[in-house]
Amino acid sequence: MTRLRRRLVDLAVFAVALALLAMLAGIFEIDSGKLSGSPHYVWQVQSWLDGHFDLGPSPGPQVVDDKITVNGHYYLMYPPLPSLLMLPFVWLMGDGFSDIWFTWGVAALNVVLVFRTLEVLRHRRITRRSTLENLVLAAVFGFGTISLWLSLGGKVWFTGQLMSTTAILLVLHSTVCRRWWLAWLGVGLTALTRTTEVAVGIVPALVYLRDLGVGRRTAGRWNFRPARWPSLREIAATVVPLAICGAILLARNKLYFGSVTSTGYDIHTANDVRVFPYGLMNWHYVWPNFVIDFLRFPDFHFTGVNDAHPVMDLRGDGMGTSIFFSTPLMLLFLVTSQGKAADRWMRTVMWTGTAALFLPVIMFQAAGYFQVGARYLLPIYPTLFLLLAMRAERIGARWLVLGGLGIFSNVLLAKAFWSGPPSSQFAWTTAGIVTAVCVLAYWLLALTGRTPAPTGGDGPATDDGPAAHRDGLHGVEAGTRPGAGPVPSP
Repeated sequence: MTRLRRRLVDLAVFAVALALLAMLAGIFEIDSGKLSGSPHYVWQVQSWLDGHFDLGPSPGPQVVDDKITVNGHYYLMYPPLPSLLMLPFVWLMGDGFSDIWFTWGVAALNVVLVFRTLEVLRHRRITRRSTLENLVLAAVFGFGTISLWLSLGGKVWFTGQLMSTTAILLVLHSTVCRRWWLAWLGVGLTALTRTTEVAVGIVPALVYLRDLGVGRRTAGRWNFRPARWPSLREIAATVVPLAICGAILLARNKLYFGSVTSTGYDIHTANDVRVFPYGLMNWHYVWPNFVIDFLRFPDFHFTGVNDAHPVMDLRGDGMGTSIFFSTPLMLLFLVTSQGKAADRWMRTVMWTGTAALFLPVIMFQAAGYFQVGARYLLPIYPTLFLLLAMRAERIGARWLVLGGLGIFSNVLLAKAFWSGPPSSQFAWTTAGIVTAVCVLAYWLLALTGRTPAPTGGDGPATDDGPAAHRDGLHGVEAGTRPGAGPVPSP
């Protein structure tokens, strides 16, 4: 596939995803011509354009949630990247700018990045997926996960989470392509959006060290010393992007809060000890977060013991529902493995990245309130979807049923969150449309078949599999310089 054709496909995926988000927002009567109810990033840009960093005196012209008050003025404690990206739009459009359609664009871009990353994995034979299967997975990511309800109505928390997911996907895509400067730029951009998610940097770190020869096993022996040392150019590709992003973050801390080490959360926590009795992160939050993330399902309301029509309450008390309700496709990780792709090592890296991203999530306060799905789990979705793609069985009826259930669940969750409980007619109509789409996808997948599986075994001298040899992970043994340059993406 030529570069032009790839970009046209990406543009088509983006346009379709954006149109579907706009359509759903219209159905839910979300006005994209106005600001959302919590457009903190837009307020921040307006303050910059007015020549100051604070959002105004306390109390200001608007009620600011999650505010930090310093010397009688409101400050936004969230990192500045979303505001920086909104700056040209607000400057050009003024009151005509809306953080709602901006958030749609970020969410649609995430669908494109998921699809493109899956295509890179296919091209490098780390997975055995066809292009159509990758499109199905990308569609489920965008519309069959909590990403859907987070995408529709703007608001500072949701826009920030989706943009951080964009940065995480940039890290994963660039790592697989061996574009190291872009991968580390993605880590820096993550820090400038949701600093707790910089743990994604463990993925490019592990892959790059492996390319240098660290952690290889040859002839039954582990090697923990690099077969070569990185060049100055490679070091610069890591240091420069991180240094630039780090400098922006530290400068912002100094200008806002008077200290380069103050992120604002320390001030916020100190001012709200009754809300955060154990601080921002603590082991006391592990069990309630675990319940919400994995064990909680919607409530049902009965009018009495003879009520034959109990009503499902998708909003409940605002603490959200389990990942297994919002994304039933994740149940595949709990069933007996149906076989996996050849590259065991890359799969291990993705699980390591998932664990690193999940650790601060499970220890974080507040659990994501107010929500209908466990939204703090969003940063682990990119690696989990890549791990789903690495399973060897093709996408068949079971996958499509679970994926379709996820789309159905998230449309109902989005309706409940943004415009009130879904009616029976809405639920049945949604079920019919989703079923028709799944049947069409099943027919297309059966018609096109699947791409041939990569040939060859894991090899007697390494545990990396055939993809490692082809992609240069063992190039040090052949006198090449793996990791020295980017690999073209498909």
